[in-house]
Amino acid sequence: MAENLLSLSLSSYTKNIKLISFFSIPALIAFLIPALVNTPVFSALGGTFLRTGSIPDVSAAELGVVITGVLLSLYLMSFAIVNINIVIKSQRTSTNIKNEVLKGITGYTLNVFSFFLLGTIALLIIQLFTFELGVQSWLAPLLSLIVWLPLFYAPAGLVIDELRPFRAAQKSFSTIFAKFHYFLVWLAISIILLSLLDALALWLLPHKIGSLAVLLVNSMVLVPFLIVFQSHIYMSKYTILD
Repeated sequence: MAENLLSLSLSSYTKNIKLISFFSIPALIAFLIPALVNTPVFSALGGTFLRTGSIPDVSAAELGVVITGVLLSLYLMSFAIVNINIVIKSQRTSTNIKNEVLKGITGYTLNVFSFFLLGTIALLIIQLFTFELGVQSWLAPLLSLIVWLPLFYAPAGLVIDELRPFRAAQKSFSTIFAKFHYFLVWLAISIILLSLLDALALWLLPHKIGSLAVLLVNSMVLVPFLIVFQSHIYMSKYTILD
């Protein structure tokens, strides 16, 4: 069954590659913002991450830049995720993509943005708390995973089922455990693809250029495909669509 979903996801991605690529441009900008502005971040596996230990040394002005960059990045990423979900929803349920996109610009995107903002705040608190206690290496990933679970399928729930935000978070949590093997497959494929891309780019290119190349491919190809795969896993509960 997982093989069927993966095949279906590849087919959906290639069939809608122009639209998906267009809607992935905000994701690219979202990934680039923290890397291009003067913020205490580092790049890894095609993403940008805040250096927790640098936060105490950040001035008020620099903190303002960080917050502005984070907010803009989260909104653009939310916009990209919502619209890629809309493309897949339109393909599998024959909804009008233009109407869905117009609706998604406000309602869907703001809800997903709110989810990601709350998740980011929670992750930042976890990082600072575990950093101060000296247990960041093992406790932070565990607590971060717990925060991430209600957010994993929430965008799909908001867009595809038009659930209310709290219900979408509940549905995300229950779907992960109801289809835990799919979650593991998605996680394994994500890690393998991102690791291979990172290793290949940094092996063939100078470090700085390689990091930017990974960021580009990650935001325009890998992340959009993983969102498509995620959406199909979520919709697999509707056997009538398979």
